[in-house]
Amino acid sequence: MTDTPTNTGPRDTAEAALAAMPPAQPPLLTLVSDGTILICGDGAAAIDAGVRLAATLNVTVLLDDDGRTPIPADLPFPVARGRIASASGHFGAYQAVVDGYVPPEGMAPPRDGAVSRCDVILDLAARPPLFPAHAARDGYLRADVADPVALDMAVAEASEFVGEFEKPQYIAFRKELCAHSRSSITGCTRCLDACAMQAIEPAGEHVTIDPYVCAGCGNCAAVCPTGAASYTLPTVDMQLDRLRTLLTSYRAAGGRDPVVLFHDGYVGQPLLDTIGPALPAHVLPIAVNEIKQIGLESLAAAFAYGAASIGILARRAPRNGIATLAGTVELAAAFATVLGYGEDCCRILRADTPGEMLAELAALPLGHTAPAPASFAPVGSKRELLEVSLRMLHRVAPTPVERVALVKGAPFGKVHVETEGCTLCHACVTACPTGALAASEDRPLLSFSHGACVQCGLCEATCPEHVITLTPELDFAAWNAPRQILKEEEPFCCIRCAKPFGTRSTIERIIAKLEDKHWMFAGENARRLDAIRMCEDCRVAAALNEGIDPYAGKVRPKPRLAEDHALPTGFDGQTH
Repeated sequence: MTDTPTNTGPRDTAEAALAAMPPAQPPLLTLVSDGTILICGDGAAAIDAGVRLAATLNVTVLLDDDGRTPIPADLPFPVARGRIASASGHFGAYQAVVDGYVPPEGMAPPRDGAVSRCDVILDLAARPPLFPAHAARDGYLRADVADPVALDMAVAEASEFVGEFEKPQYIAFRKELCAHSRSSITGCTRCLDACAMQAIEPAGEHVTIDPYVCAGCGNCAAVCPTGAASYTLPTVDMQLDRLRTLLTSYRAAGGRDPVVLFHDGYVGQPLLDTIGPALPAHVLPIAVNEIKQIGLESLAAAFAYGAASIGILARRAPRNGIATLAGTVELAAAFATVLGYGEDCCRILRADTPGEMLAELAALPLGHTAPAPASFAPVGSKRELLEVSLRMLHRVAPTPVERVALVKGAPFGKVHVETEGCTLCHACVTACPTGALAASEDRPLLSFSHGACVQCGLCEATCPEHVITLTPELDFAAWNAPRQILKEEEPFCCIRCAKPFGTRSTIERIIAKLEDKHWMFAGENARRLDAIRMCEDCRVAAALNEGIDPYAGKVRPKPRLAEDHALPTGFDGQTH
C-alpha cells in the first residue's frame, strides 16, 4: 500500500456524503443518583476522600483494616468497619454485602451479611476490584491510594455523580430469537462467553441482558448468530447503509482500491486528527461507537460494496481485550481468501501513535476489489442482513466457490442425520430455535434449511436416538436451493378411518415389540394389535366397545380356603 496521499477528492466526496447521513438515535435509559456514596478502603485515604466529598455527597466510609486506622472525632459522615464480600447492581442502585461488619458506633459485635445500598462506590482497597471490567462500569470508581493524581481524579469524578443521567440502551434484544436453551438443554452460549461486564445471565430458554450494567462493547451483538441481540448505536441496517454510501460515493467520484478503516472516537479519531493530510488518499475512515460491535455482516458487506482491504484500528493493549473481534476478523479473512478478495486483507491494526498507525496501514495488503461491486439496500433484521451480505459477497466475488469449510463454533453449517436410526419423532424440530429443521403437516418428513442453521447444537443434544451431527461450513449452493429433505417416510393410515397418524416404520416397530411378547396382545388377544394400527380417536372407541381393561392381567388361580384342607369323613389321620 502506498504511504503517501495523492488525490483526496474522491475521499472528500465520500466523507461529505457520509456526514450528511442522519446520526444514530438509540433508545435512552435514565439513571438517578441521590449522591449516596460508599467509600471503602484500608487506610486514612478513605477517610480523607470522605472529608473531601462530604459537602456534595451523602458519604459512608467502610474501613477494612482490622481496626488499625484511628477514626477522628466529629466527622460529618459515619465510618464503619468490615470487608465487602460481594457487590452487585449498577450506577444509582449498587448493593454491597459486608462481612465482619461493625457499625459506626462500634458497640456491637462483628456480623456477616450486612447490606449497604448506595448510588456510587469509590473503591480504594488494595484487594482486586469488586466487578469484572470495572473501568467500564458507571458509578464504580477505583484508584490506587499510592497514586495521588489518580486518587484526585477519582474523587473529582465522584463529586459529579449526583442527579439524573441518560445512557444509551446499546443492545436491542428479542428473546424469541435466542438459541440459548430448550427443555433445560443448553445450546448457544456465545453472548455469555463474550460479555466482559457479566451483564448477561441465563433466564430459562433465553438469556437476559441488563441494560443498566451493559457498557456497550457490542461483543454480544457481534457474535449472536440469530440476531436476538443487535446493536443500536447504530443499528445494523444503518451501519451497512453508511458503508454503502461511503464506498459507492468514493467510486462514483473516481476513487480506486478503497481501504475501509474502522475506528472509534477514543483511539482512532485523535490519531486521525494528528495524521491529517498524511493519511493515504484511498483510506476511508468510518467511525463506530466501539470496534467490538463490528460483526461479520459489516465486514462481508464492505467487501461486497467494493472495498479492497479492511483495517480495524485498536490499541496495542486493548482495554478488556478484543478476542471476540479477532475471531470475527479471522472468519471474514477466511471468506475473503477463499473467494478471491485476497489473503490477509482484513486485519486488526494495533497502534498507539500516528507513526504506528501509518506503519500498520502500509503493511496492510491491498486485496482485489469485486469486479462489479454490489449496491444492495440493507433492509431487514440482523440475521437477514448477515445472510444477504454473505450472498452478495459470494455473488460479486473475484473467484467464487460454492462451499467454504469453517472451524467449529462458526454460526453456519449443516445438519447430518443418520436416516436409518431417525424415527421422525421431531424432537429436533421442537428444539430448533431458528426453523432450520422443520416438519410437514401433510407427510412425515424432516427438512433442513442451510441458511437458517446457526450451529447452536440443540438438535444434536435433544435427539433421543443420537443420530444428529453438525458440520460447520457455508454452502452457498445449498443456501440458494430449496429446503433439503433429510428423511421422508410413508405415513401409516388408521385401519378404521384412514387418517394418517404416524410413520409406517414406527407402527411396525411397536407391533413387533408387542406381538407374542405381552399377554395383552398374545394368543387369543392378538386381535388387540389392531388398536395399535388405529389413530388416537378410533383406538379409544375400540377400547370402550370391547371393554378392554389394560390393568386386568392374567386370570389368577382360585385361592384355597380352610375347608379345602378338611379331612374326609371317618378319616382319623392315623396310619394303619
